[in-house]
Amino acid sequence: MFRFFTAAVTAITIGSACLASDIPTTNWGAVLKVPLDKVEEVDKGLIEWGNWIKETHPMGEEDMGLDSLTITKSNPTSGHVYYVIVERYDTPAGLKNHQSLYQRDSSADYASTFSKLYFMRAYRVSGSEQKKTLFSIIP
Repeated sequence: MFRFFTAAVTAITIGSACLASDIPTTNWGAVLKVPLDKVEEVDKGLIEWGNWIKETHPMGEEDMGLDSLTITKSNPTSGHVYYVIVERYDTPAGLKNHQSLYQRDSSADYASTFSKLYFMRAYRVSGSEQKKTLFSIIP
């Protein structure tokens, strides 16, 4: 019985270590597929949203600091432009802080900024949430 118990504990320990993800979950992001006639509006909204982050979030080495925010966009293709948005924090606490700041500001000081961001839901590619860093180089 002791050998069975020891084997079971060993299998669970090794299995947990092998199956555990070492990919950090300190991101938020999405992919947007935007019709060409809405690109200018989305550009302005994303820049305003980025400025909100710059004005309200701790940065870099600060406690819960933003490591990076990247918003890229494609050339027009098949009547759309694709945007990829990724926010990276050093810790999961940094991402939670971002969510808290959003809750605080979306109906207060920055309500007008967030009222323009309807497109985040309207044009988000289903299932495109960026929640994990697979590979990153930040010199």
